[in-house]
Amino acid sequence: MPRRNWTRVLFVLSRLFLGGIFVYASYDKILHPVAFAEIVYNYQILPDVLVNLVALFLPWIELLVGLSLIVGGWLPGALLISNFLLLLFFGTLVFNTARGLDIDCGCFTTSIGPSSGGHMLWYLFRDGLLLFVGFFLLFSFLFLKPPKGSLFDGRWQIPLGQTLALPLLAALLGLLVNQARSDSIPLLGDWSPEAKITLKFGKNILIPLEEARSKFLAGAAVFVDARPPDHYHEGHIQGALNLPLADFDQLADKVVMDFPEDTLIVTYCDGEDCALSAELALKLKEIGFVNVRVLHDGWNVWRRHQLPTQTGEPRG
Repeated sequence: MPRRNWTRVLFVLSRLFLGGIFVYASYDKILHPVAFAEIVYNYQILPDVLVNLVALFLPWIELLVGLSLIVGGWLPGALLISNFLLLLFFGTLVFNTARGLDIDCGCFTTSIGPSSGGHMLWYLFRDGLLLFVGFFLLFSFLFLKPPKGSLFDGRWQIPLGQTLALPLLAALLGLLVNQARSDSIPLLGDWSPEAKITLKFGKNILIPLEEARSKFLAGAAVFVDARPPDHYHEGHIQGALNLPLADFDQLADKVVMDFPEDTLIVTYCDGEDCALSAELALKLKEIGFVNVRVLHDGWNVWRRHQLPTQTGEPRG
C-alpha cells in the first residue's frame, strides 16, 4: 500500500479513536453533573463561581467534538478544540502534580475514589498519549494534504466559525438539559461548605441552628455525633449519642435501632470541612430513617452559642 494511503488509513483510525474517547468521556459527566462539579471544584483552579458552568458545558463540548471527529464533519473546528482541550487537561494535571495534589482526574468517570501519586503519573501518561494522537491528526490535516475548508486553503472563516459554533451549541445543550433535569444545579455555583452539603445530599438536609436548638429544648430530636469516640468523650452536645461513621455497620443497630423511622435525627461533627455528619445522615437514610438533618459544623457552632454540652464515655 502506498505511503499516502497508509497515512490516510492511520488518520481515519486515529480520528475514530480520539472521537470515541471524547464521546465516552462525556457520557458519565452528562449523567452526573453534581458529581462532576465536585471533581472540577477539587482541582482548586477555577473561581467557585465558574465551577458549575464548566461542569455543565464541558461534557457537551466533549460530546459534540467527539461526534464531529467520528463522522468527519466540521473537522477543522473539532480538531482545534480537541487539541485545545487535551492541552488544557494535560496542563492541569501537570500543574496539580507540581502542587502535590493527588485528586481524581474525572476524565472518564465521576466516581470519586482514593487517589495516589501513582494514579497521577498514569493520568499524565494517558493524557500525553491522547495529546500525541491529537497533534498527529491536526498536523496531518493541516500540512500533509490540506483539504478544502482547512486553515491553509485561504478560508480561515470556516474553521473559526466551527470553533465558535461548537462551544455555543454545547452551552445551549447544557443549559437546556440542566433546566429539564430534576436534579439541576445552579449556573453560578456556591461552593461554601454548607452549599456543598446541600448540593450533594439535597436541599432539605441542613438544619439551621435556631431550629436545632428549639428541637433540642423541646426534646423533639435525637442528636447523633459522627466523630470518633475519643473526640466525643472530650465533649459533645448534651444527650447526644455517638455513632462514628467509621463504625456505622457495627454500631448502627445498637445506637438507633429503638427509634421509629420518622424520628428527627440531627447529625453533627466539627469543622467547616467536616463531611462526617453528612455522610452519616446519608447512611441513616439508606437504612430507612426518613427525617435526618445535618447541623453543619455542629459541635463548634453549639459551643459558640453556649448551648448545653457534656463530657463522658460514649453512649449507646
